[in-house]
Amino acid sequence: MKYSFTLLYFLLVLTISAGAQNITGIWKGYFVQNNFGFSEERYKFEVQIEQLPNNGLNGVTYSYRTTVFYGKAEAKGIYTKKTNNILLNEIKLVDLKIADQSQPCLMTCYLEYDKMGDIETLTGTYSSRNVKSNSDCGIGKVYLEKSTESDFYKEDFLVKRENELKKKDKSHKTARNNSGKKRAIKPGAEANLISQPTDEDKPVAKNNALKKSVKPKVTEKPVTRSEKKVIPPPPTVNEPKKDTATVAAPPPPVIKTLPKPEVLIKRDNNLVKTITTSAKEFKIELYDNGEIDGDRISVYHNNELIVNNKMLTDKPISFTIHADENSGVHEFVMVAENLGSIPPNTSLMIITAGSKRYELFVTSTEQKNAVVRIEYKKE
Repeated sequence: MKYSFTLLYFLLVLTISAGAQNITGIWKGYFVQNNFGFSEERYKFEVQIEQLPNNGLNGVTYSYRTTVFYGKAEAKGIYTKKTNNILLNEIKLVDLKIADQSQPCLMTCYLEYDKMGDIETLTGTYSSRNVKSNSDCGIGKVYLEKSTESDFYKEDFLVKRENELKKKDKSHKTARNNSGKKRAIKPGAEANLISQPTDEDKPVAKNNALKKSVKPKVTEKPVTRSEKKVIPPPPTVNEPKKDTATVAAPPPPVIKTLPKPEVLIKRDNNLVKTITTSAKEFKIELYDNGEIDGDRISVYHNNELIVNNKMLTDKPISFTIHADENSGVHEFVMVAENLGSIPPNTSLMIITAGSKRYELFVTSTEQKNAVVRIEYKKE
C-alpha cells in the first residue's frame, strides 16, 4: 500500500511538471465585455509576454477596435505552473486614442493555459477599473492564441530572446558538426588498416593469380599478319546536318530599384507584419484610428514616395497595388511627419487582398518608422 501511494505521487508530480509551459511570446485574440443582455462589444486584444526565471511575467497589451479605441499598456503578472493559471495586471497606459466620451480603463486578466494539438490558448475572464476615478469599468471574457507575428511590432524583450535562441541553436549545430569530423581509431589498429588488403583489392589479386597459373590452349593455327581479314568500314551515309542554331533566351525582366530615402536611413524601421497573398491586386486604406488629432504621414512603396505628407482622418487615404511574378515583394513604410496633438502617430491600415481582409494598427514616431511587407506568391 505504501508503494502504491509513492508511485501515484510520483506520477502526479510528473504530470504537473509536464504541464508547465513557456508563456513567453505573442498572444492574439479578443476580449468581450459583458453588457447583461445587450449586444456584446468585442475588442481585439494582443499580449506580448516575457516569462521571468521566478515565473513572474513582464509584458505589454494592445487593445483596439477599428477607429473607436486603441490603447497600449504595460503589464505585470505571475504564472502558477502547478495549475497553469496566469494573473496578468495592466499597470500603466503608455499609449491611448479614444473617440466620443469613452473613458480609459486598465484590465486585470485571470487566464488559464491550455494546448489542443498545435494550438496554444489562454482563456478566462477580466475585470477592469477606470484610470482616473478607479471606479468599476466592467467585466468580460478573454480568448487568446499563441502567434508568431504581431499586428504591431515585437517588443525588445522578445527580439532579444529570439536572438539568444538563434545563437544557442547555431552553437549546437556547430558542436554536432565538429563531433562528426573525426573518427576514433583503437590503439594498434593503424597497422592493420595499412597491411590488410581492402575488399576491393582481394578479387583483383585472385584474378591475377589465375591468369598466371592457367595457360591458354592453342587449338588452331595462329594467323599471321598477312592472313588477317580486313573488314571494310560500313558505307557512309550522308545524314542531314543537324540544325545547331540555338534560340536566345529572353532577357530577364528589368526590376526597378530605387535608392533608400534619407528618412528611411536615419530612422529605425520596425517590421509590423508580413502578409503572403496570391492576389494580383490589393487595396490599402489608411485611417486615423481614434480621435482625429492632426496626424500626418508619408508612405513609401519599395523606396518610392506614394503618399506625401497627408493628414489621417475618418476618410481613407487609399491606393491599389498590382503584383506579379516579376514584382513579388512590396514593402510599405509609414513615416510620421508629426505626432499630432496626442502622440504617437497611430493609424488603422486595412488591406484587402482578394477575399481576405487584414486590419493592422500602425504606430510611428520621429525615431521609428513602421514597415508592412506584402509578398506575392502564385498559387
